[in-house]
Amino acid sequence: MRSIPDSVIEWPDIVLYDGKVVTVDADFSIVEAVAIRDGRFLASGSTDSIRELTGPDTVELDLEGRTVIPGLVDSHIHLDRVGIALDRIELFDARSLDDVIESIQAAAETAAGDSWLLAASSWHESQLTEGRLPRVEELDRAAPETPVFVPRGMHVAVLNSAAMERIGIDEDTPNPEGGTIVRDADGDITGVVLETARTQLVEPHLPDRSYHDTLADLERGMAELNRRGVTAIGIPGLYRDSIRALEALVTEGSATLRSSVLVKVDEASDVTDAAAYFAPGFGNERLRVDGLKYFLDGGVEGAALRDPYEVVEGVQEDPDYHGHLTLPPGGKAEFEEILALAAERGYQMHTHAVGDATIEYLMEAYSRAHETSPIDDLRWAVVHAFLPPEESFETMRELDLISTVQNHPTYLGANMERWWGEERARYAIPIRDILDEGIPTGGGTDAPVVPWRPFESLWWMVTRDTITAGVLGPEQAVSIEEALRLWTIGSAYAVNWEAEIGSIEPGKRADLTILDTDLLTCPSDDIREVSVERTMVGGETVYEA
Repeated sequence: MRSIPDSVIEWPDIVLYDGKVVTVDADFSIVEAVAIRDGRFLASGSTDSIRELTGPDTVELDLEGRTVIPGLVDSHIHLDRVGIALDRIELFDARSLDDVIESIQAAAETAAGDSWLLAASSWHESQLTEGRLPRVEELDRAAPETPVFVPRGMHVAVLNSAAMERIGIDEDTPNPEGGTIVRDADGDITGVVLETARTQLVEPHLPDRSYHDTLADLERGMAELNRRGVTAIGIPGLYRDSIRALEALVTEGSATLRSSVLVKVDEASDVTDAAAYFAPGFGNERLRVDGLKYFLDGGVEGAALRDPYEVVEGVQEDPDYHGHLTLPPGGKAEFEEILALAAERGYQMHTHAVGDATIEYLMEAYSRAHETSPIDDLRWAVVHAFLPPEESFETMRELDLISTVQNHPTYLGANMERWWGEERARYAIPIRDILDEGIPTGGGTDAPVVPWRPFESLWWMVTRDTITAGVLGPEQAVSIEEALRLWTIGSAYAVNWEAEIGSIEPGKRADLTILDTDLLTCPSDDIREVSVERTMVGGETVYEA
């Protein structure tokens, strides 16, 4: 008879053996095999020791030397918008303005009536040979009568004439507070809108998505992320209707991702409203509602900077342009009221902060909130952290703040150089400095601002290489082990789930990803091409190649 450890009172449901299992535990242990029972990791170790645990009903999976990692955790991704992008005109593969125009023209030929033509946002103009956004007259040639909306990321969009006419934007329309209707040197509208000019003037006129549309968006997004090896996510800023749809998928058992949700707040009353329907940590093992998200500045073209932006001919020609803080109606006083209310209620707070001027002010605002209601055990976050001033790290340590970092430069690198200059572009998202300063950090993509490709993010972290601008800031690169920690246990910590997920250890949820490549030893440039062969959530296969 074989010897069964006293701690094992039931057979494993499944055993995976003869592989390279990267546990991402405290010692970054690598073992050959792992056993799963009732949706949790039961044991890990050598192939012989784990196969000894099998019983008559145990399913055995021979890994044949393949690498297994913990299920990837994207700590900052807009799941609903990923699903929407998968249902729109996709520009991932466009490499010229002609490609963009042809895609829109093809869609216009089959468009019904006066319906909008909507492109996906997960692309960037610097991937095009021309290195620029299309202009209104170019979109007009593709669709002269149909309104066209071409977003790029979350902060920029281009409209054709039919769209501007439907919305009511013309040469006399003033810029909204915190946004820009871009004009050329002659004062003519180019079709480009930035920040609140997009979110306040344009997006309210786009077609509404129904509750059933939202359900479909979420399911499409989940399936796509499972295909990429992702098993859990942080969703930074959902409104109540989208949370309700996500709850429905969890309730009916069709949610194939674990989701930690932050409620989007735009003003102080939103905090008290949120407090009426959820408490911190509300939810179950597939869905948690942990806190709040506020959007304090823009992206590469709109972040609030200490020093002026570069002049970008034909797009940004103001030599004194510093970007924008995107404050609530009551200005800084109301933003700080939002923070005070969040601290008082014990909510986690994630604040979008890109520019150095934004992060400088955010540290002051977080510190003032802490004086009234301590936040040092709430894991408040500096989200994106493109240009953190050196002095901000001291405040982050004092308040036990965290950061979340994403691979925006992979596609935005060329624009960072154009708009910010080489020095700021090289420094942007200084992961090496952040980790050396001891700031707990989670990784992610911010998709669909950039594509939802985890291994492209890991590749950038290790190489600092980009699709559009070459290598930016190689001194801020990290090792593949550090990058994998950011995308697993680091992200799990950022979404308050590190006790349950983020590493392959006995007792944790059995979330894992089987790869076609040895991620730890392959050439750095091959990391972005790694493919997923199987993804498991709670011991159940949710994707198989």
